[in-house]
Amino acid sequence: MIRGRSPLYGKSNYRRFPDDADGDALFQVVAAGSNLDEEMDVDFAVLVPDEAAADDVAEDALEAGFDTEVTWDEEAGEWTCYCSKTMVASYELVRAVQEELRALAAPHGGVPDGWETAGNAPEGGSTMEERRETSHGERLGGRGGW
Repeated sequence: MIRGRSPLYGKSNYRRFPDDADGDALFQVVAAGSNLDEEMDVDFAVLVPDEAAADDVAEDALEAGFDTEVTWDEEAGEWTCYCSKTMVASYELVRAVQEELRALAAPHGGVPDGWETAGNAPEGGSTMEERRETSHGERLGGRGGW
């Protein structure tokens, strides 16, 4: 795993950073200088089969309180609906939001596909588009397998 011997990780922090993709991603957010006890913007990716499904997921997510953006990735050949919310990014809340999006997207053939954040360190925080442009295309968190 990515943790090594950092003082942030140890027996007492297994609850905060469980040994899975979401725990590792949250650990990376803290290691980059963010405070998990304060709100930050988190973008959750939902893969969908086509543009119509992406628009339907976006509409349902808007009604559920998310900011949304639908994108087409030419290189990957896939539609994604980004569902963003300002939240305290605890492990439990990140997992709960992914489960909420799983239920919301399933009727449209969509599946959650990880999440990303610029965190809340002094240089973090920006628009959804700016965060994705600076994330180098990496999605943090799990890709379904939980």
